Amino acid sequence: MKLEISECIEVDTKILIEEYGQLLTESSKKSIIKNNYKFKGDTKDSVIAQLENQFESVKVISKKGRYGGTTFELKGFKGLVEYERENKGGRPSLDWTNELLVIRELINKEVALGQEQEFYRGFTINQLLNKLLGFNKYEIEDIVKYEVQNHDIFTLSGNKEEDDYYGLKETVNNLIRNQRHIYVSKIEEEISKTIHKISYLDSNKNNNEISIELYEEYMVFKKEVETKIKAENNRLKELKNEYFKAWLNTKDFDIKNNEVQLLKEVDNAVQEKFGFKYAYRLFTVFNEIKVEGKGDIDKVRENYFNRIMKNANSSQSKYKQTEEIKYFEKPFYRLVHAGLYVEVMESVFSKLVNFESKTESNTVDVLDNSVAEDDEAEQEFLFNVEQYEAEQEEHDYFYNQDDYVDVERILYEMENPLSLEEWEELFEY
Repeated sequence: MKLEISECIEVDTKILIEEYGQLLTESSKKSIIKNNYKFKGDTKDSVIAQLENQFESVKVISKKGRYGGTTFELKGFKGLVEYERENKGGRPSLDWTNELLVIRELINKEVALGQEQEFYRGFTINQLLNKLLGFNKYEIEDIVKYEVQNHDIFTLSGNKEEDDYYGLKETVNNLIRNQRHIYVSKIEEEISKTIHKISYLDSNKNNNEISIELYEEYMVFKKEVETKIKAENNRLKELKNEYFKAWLNTKDFDIKNNEVQLLKEVDNAVQEKFGFKYAYRLFTVFNEIKVEGKGDIDKVRENYFNRIMKNANSSQSKYKQTEEIKYFEKPFYRLVHAGLYVEVMESVFSKLVNFESKTESNTVDVLDNSVAEDDEAEQEFLFNVEQYEAEQEEHDYFYNQDDYVDVERILYEMENPLSLEEWEELFEY
């Protein structure tokens, strides 16, 4: 659930995890859930430290007895902060000064653009994020397609190119999302300091403006549908696995195997209820932010690249490498088991986050002014931008790299039994 700056809340442990999970690290949440929403070891101290980074006041109320538990009284939300656990080496906290300077410059460019262009309509958070980092989802798609067509682990797999494309794109998007939340929080925090207007629009071509109440209803409904569909899909996967183990027919199970299939169901449910596929926020800022110093956008992108690669190395270290590449595995597991995850992610992100050639100066280009020569063309251009940016910004994703049941391998071996010669070779003493 989204928090506003200075907001105060009082929540128990379960609500903190389920509704305000963005405040905590994944490891803390997993530990608490695993222990039935109770604190073990030093988890409580870690959670308190994380909350103190984001609130002006944190009070912990512990109740004893049958209906006891832990309640957190949190006052004065300061904004999302990425928690860095202290270590013996005294690791310093991350310095976001340069990122904040560049974000302020980007917001000021939007203010200037609004003053110059008659048909200026505002910007989405994701538009500003794309300008900050220097890429959008279309570049991701092109680069992922290139990797699938040119890297041996995909070209030699014998799989459908489309399957590997969607699988690798999900893997890349998941890595991006691991870092995205902190950048979005910084942007939202800076916007909150300005005089601004938020418009709520739907995805229909005429960009109907909707009420904040309808937007919030849409967000709640969409989240409920996503949760329900994901839970049902996971239930079917487990049931299919049980059927398989019992040698029962599994052909009738309707399993969604990729993000695209799952999102399509969400879109259809939203369309049926609201008459549009998604809604989004459009910000119009009226005053410039005072910027003390010059931000370096190349440094922003270099830092982002380094953080992504640190994340990739951490993920790779969690998986054991195998001697043979298992081509039937999904791209993420194929890469980490083959020890190629970091290599491929570096190849992808070095093309995406090119902080040397993608920026000729230390500022980001605004919308192409040549479009302004034709009012109708500009409106169509702005509409297209709003459409894809809002779609990328508002959609939640299902892909979870840690939830893996190797049913595919079992099914593959059933459908492709070993020959007599292969059996003899496999069990040769």
